[in-house]
Amino acid sequence: MAEYYVDATQPLQWGPLPPVGIPRVENAFVRQAMRQSQVPVKMFVVERDGRSRLLNAVEQGYVSNMMESRIPLIEGNADKSYWHRLKTTLETIRGGAFLSGKEFDRSAAAYVSQRGRSGFLFSFSKTLIRLFKLTFEGKRRQDRPTEDPLADPAAHCFLSKVGMHRIAANRSTGPVRASLTTLLHDTIPIDRPDYFERQHAEKFKRDLDWMFDHCRQVVCVSERTARRARVYVAAERPDSASSIVVNPLGSFLREGVAGQREEAVDRLVGQSYAIYCSTIEIRKNHIVLLRAWKELMPKLGDRLPMLVLCGRWGWMVDEVKAFLTQNPEIEAKVLILSGISDQQLAWLYRNARFGLFPSHTEGWGLGAAECLDFGLPVLISDAEALSEATQGLMPVIPADDLAAWCAAIETASMDDAWLALLRAKIATGYRPTPESEFATRLLDLMQASAAELPAPEAPPVLPDADLRLRAG
Repeated sequence: MAEYYVDATQPLQWGPLPPVGIPRVENAFVRQAMRQSQVPVKMFVVERDGRSRLLNAVEQGYVSNMMESRIPLIEGNADKSYWHRLKTTLETIRGGAFLSGKEFDRSAAAYVSQRGRSGFLFSFSKTLIRLFKLTFEGKRRQDRPTEDPLADPAAHCFLSKVGMHRIAANRSTGPVRASLTTLLHDTIPIDRPDYFERQHAEKFKRDLDWMFDHCRQVVCVSERTARRARVYVAAERPDSASSIVVNPLGSFLREGVAGQREEAVDRLVGQSYAIYCSTIEIRKNHIVLLRAWKELMPKLGDRLPMLVLCGRWGWMVDEVKAFLTQNPEIEAKVLILSGISDQQLAWLYRNARFGLFPSHTEGWGLGAAECLDFGLPVLISDAEALSEATQGLMPVIPADDLAAWCAAIETASMDDAWLALLRAKIATGYRPTPESEFATRLLDLMQASAAELPAPEAPPVLPDADLRLRAG
């Protein structure tokens, strides 16, 4: 009988931090795999040295509690005191976050200090967090299973992005014999390395090559990503035996906050605003929106909505920061929000006038799909995957055409009837993909792949003498 394993490295190492992008997707699969009972699955983690092992009971409970929101996320509370945020963080550590890695420490310290990732208060907070985690060291290390699912030829494993990165970089504990399925979100660092730091692009290529050399099945989140993957394999890995299939992604935010009270962003209550939710980095093309708002401010005045940018600061942002510094007047119409909760993000989508997604290139476009999940019209760029994510329903503007963005934003700001038509298109034509459907399809693909494999050969039964010889 086939045995199935799911890699929980991402949530275990990341901890109770607000999941965005790829972590949100992989957390959704872990959650649904743990909830369902049709396909028995075991959870495993890939250690930093590339060795895998099953979760122990404490880790299993911790991941389950995170996936079901029984542990508070480290997010929001910017209006609370330092000590309130520190107390919240220590409670999450007591609840299991002592099992999480250094990224949790850094992010939690930034949350507690509200000073980014530098300065005395950040360093002091990080030290407190790590000292408190040390008090649980004995519990963290107890009863760790030694079974390595990746070494088992009878195992069928889903491998996370973090797990694959660790294996490709560091595994030296023997070959991977399990049948592997993984998700491929995009090939952008290969297609457009100019949008990334050189080291990141090099590591991405190493991981991608390992994927196509070792994974039986590569599940792409969009047709666009699958096409680019096939082009890459043909050029760089022509002997790869990986099967490339598609499981369209969808968006899971609205489903995740169902039944929870949405949290208003006080500064925007009663305001007209447009929203772009994405990490602030060069590829995401925030600069075209800032330039459009600068041009439209004197023309539209109060009729121009606020531009709300939700997301962390990423890399290659010098142009955006310089533009904001050189044009201080734009601050009256631009609000940058980082570290907001899912409940606040849901409120922002539900109350926005329209959404924006001007990215140069995407593997899917989670923020664009999130807009449609909340019935919100969104102006998208001509990045191919964005039309796929919005199911061909939304207006498309060339990413670098400032005049076209200005015209579209002006129309969306002024024409209520036009926006109403777009909302009607969403209501009648958009089909959301629940995370349960996405996860079920992924498990189905793993089962189908397992059915195509011959049963692994049993080890030969050796005569006693031969056994003694080998043992000696």
